[in-house]
Amino acid sequence: MIDWETERARLGLFAGVLPRAIGSSLAARRGNPETGVPAAGCGPRQIGETAIDEMFIAINSVIRDIPPMESVEDMVARCADVAEEFVRLGPAGIHRDPGLPRILSRDRKVFGTTSFEHIDFSVDAKLPASVASLDPYADGISSVRVMTKNRAGTRWLIWVHGAAQGRPDDLYAFRAAHLHKKLGYDVAFPVLPAHGGRRVTKVSYPGFDPLVNTLITIRAVAEIRSLISWIEQHDPAEIAIAGTSLGGPIAALVASMDPRVATVLAVVPMLDMHATLAHHMSRGGPKGEHLASLMRDESVREVASVISPLRVQPIAPPDRRMVVAALNDRVTWVSAAQQLHQHWGGRIHWYPGSHVGHAISTGIRHATDGFLSEPARPAGPAAEGRRAAF
Repeated sequence: MIDWETERARLGLFAGVLPRAIGSSLAARRGNPETGVPAAGCGPRQIGETAIDEMFIAINSVIRDIPPMESVEDMVARCADVAEEFVRLGPAGIHRDPGLPRILSRDRKVFGTTSFEHIDFSVDAKLPASVASLDPYADGISSVRVMTKNRAGTRWLIWVHGAAQGRPDDLYAFRAAHLHKKLGYDVAFPVLPAHGGRRVTKVSYPGFDPLVNTLITIRAVAEIRSLISWIEQHDPAEIAIAGTSLGGPIAALVASMDPRVATVLAVVPMLDMHATLAHHMSRGGPKGEHLASLMRDESVREVASVISPLRVQPIAPPDRRMVVAALNDRVTWVSAAQQLHQHWGGRIHWYPGSHVGHAISTGIRHATDGFLSEPARPAGPAAEGRRAAF
């Protein structure tokens, strides 16, 4: 969608980076007593972090490949064709147990000073027959990076990355060596579809095809649940899952569908990818506003309801659920993290900074390390009866 009007709207985002950063930092300083969001600081660091968020949004708005408007309208119309079926099936009917993965290869690799195993595997995601042909990864290879002591009785942690990640440097971004050596976890970092080495031409995730977004999320959940079945063969002491940004709702879904997950952590979670896209596109002039209205269409909400963390509850007890919220998150919003926390109960850590800035926060590291270091009650098949009703 190359159009002068839209291009000017996109580029205009750069001119407003600093004013928006200052304005939102001032607003965050006040907090919101009515909703329970505490006040954040408003110093140079907070404004700088917020400016990075705004710059991140502006850059992505310029480089993002936006399909022709007619194509997006067709994609949304396709949602209307299957919305009734998805609503009828609900999360429980959509997310079926995929069983064990088929291991295709297992290679020892090194990234910098970190040694890990790269495992390729395949999974039967069991998508509904009516839409299975639209899955761009139906015949694809799934990947995960693993650091394991190869001993029974070890705690395992699965960490689901965010958008535009999935590369080997995730091992540094998510402190894999620290989690493995200092906290004692065996760790697994799955690569989401359309990320890292799994990128496919003309497939973006999240992108502007809501049905494909939903199918890829269903597949991602199935791949991780299949990994859990593989981990279970190692006789783990417990299994925990964490997710950052885009990975947050995926981790939440896995923890709600699989009784073997004893602990769940969501860091600056993207609660609703289509609402997030709509919010950012609405800044892009009249055409951006029309794209936003398409992402907010009722049929899109109905189809995506099967991947909403607010439709399910983690099986882990509330004291083993934690949300990290950035008080001046300009990418996925503090309100999204707060809403997930209110739905879950459990714990919340308020970070007085931005979405991107969370990655350099020692406070978040201490909070999440403390949470993950606590002993948890192991989950297992006996917990199946505690699954939330849908």
